[in-house]
This record gives sequence, C-alpha cells and structure tokens, in this order.
Amino acid sequence: MCKQENGKKGNKPPDQILHCETAKRLLDAFGEAVKAVLVLHEEQFLAIVAGDSDAGRFDILIHEALEQKQNAKYAYLQHLDKHGCSL
Repeated sequence: MCKQENGKKGNKPPDQILHCETAKRLLDAFGEAVKAVLVLHEEQFLAIVAGDSDAGRFDILIHEALEQKQNAKYAYLQHLDKHGCSL
C-alpha cells in the first residue's frame, strides 16, 4: 500500500513526497529485467565477435528476457497509475 510520509493514504498533494515499498520493489524488478536483457545482448555480441557460428542461440533467450522486461515495466507503471504513488 502506498503511504505518504505523514502516514495518510490518498492522492499525492504536490508538495508532499510519497513512499511506497511496492513501487520500489517493482522498479527494482524492472531494473533487474533490463540488466538481464543487456547481459544477453553482450553475450551474443561477444559470441559473434569470437566467430561463434551458433550466436543465434541467444535470440530466443533475448526474446524471453524482453517479454519479462515489458511485463515488469508495465507492472510498475500500472502500480504508479493505480495508486498515484512514487518511490
């Protein structure tokens, strides 16, 4: 649940900061998903540079990682939209 610093729930007044552990958790999950995509792209690039003829094996892994990234992104954005909270 989203809470303002003063402990009240509701819409965020412009001059008050909200604190939400759920938003932080969802943003962290999105960040981890982005990292996973970057790692796979790097591994594929290094395989290509090394002349690995099977570098295409990363394509399905990258596709799955991109889906996870999109899901994490939209879970975070949906939470922000629904609760009007921030970190």
